[in-house]
Amino acid sequence: MNIKLMAASVALSVGTIPTVFADHSWADYHWARTTSSFNLTIINSTTSDWDPYVSQAVADWSQSNVLNMVEDLNGDTSTRTRRKCNSPDGMIRICNLEYGQNGWLGIAGISLDNNGHITTGYTKMNDTYFNMAYYSGADWKQSVTCQELGHNVGLDHQDENFNNQSLFSCMDYQDPPYEYPNNHDYQQLSSIYSHTDSYDSYASEGSGGGGSGCNSPAGKGCNKAEPNDGKSVGWGRSIYKRGNAEVFLRIDPDGTRHLTHVTWAIGHENHDH
Repeated sequence: MNIKLMAASVALSVGTIPTVFADHSWADYHWARTTSSFNLTIINSTTSDWDPYVSQAVADWSQSNVLNMVEDLNGDTSTRTRRKCNSPDGMIRICNLEYGQNGWLGIAGISLDNNGHITTGYTKMNDTYFNMAYYSGADWKQSVTCQELGHNVGLDHQDENFNNQSLFSCMDYQDPPYEYPNNHDYQQLSSIYSHTDSYDSYASEGSGGGGSGCNSPAGKGCNKAEPNDGKSVGWGRSIYKRGNAEVFLRIDPDGTRHLTHVTWAIGHENHDH
């Protein structure tokens, strides 16, 4: 496969930043909680070179007044765990690995219960591309880390056109990328989590180990939206595609829905699944 790693042309314009933004929630997906704000555990199973980007993104999203991400630094970093990147119920696991030249730069997966609430999530960063010169900079790594964790809590992109004026948010597609959330991201989170629910779908404490629970051979309640080979086989059917963004849906026999939000590498918008 010929990999085209060319920068998208960016139309630069001088003027004020737009003050009117579209809603960018990811459908109505959110974590159920019985309180006005909640602590969401992010199990860091990345290698040490990714730790600064994970910690920065966790700190940035924690500036929201409805959400506090708590980084679990004891995440298992074995190759087996990072390849599967399964998360225990009520938590998110973030991983990195050379998942291969399969077209995607980063992915975020969530699982939904029958009430439509997020029950678990994961994020994968594909070192196959991040080790290439074009994506190796701190700006790309920080931006994609920020964006995928944003998907894990119910945010979609503010804009998906690389040629539009930058909105200065990691939830905006732009080249060069922007590394942090902006005020509209926080406002959108406040809107998504403006109500409370009758139960909590998040867990109160993290467990970053990889030898039991979700990552054991008989692990139960794990996010199985992502297959072991890191390709789109197993993600289910594509339900949304625009530019470098695509969403896949798989439904289990018991009705559990698994959604995978894919960020394709530049030049892979028309990737053959």
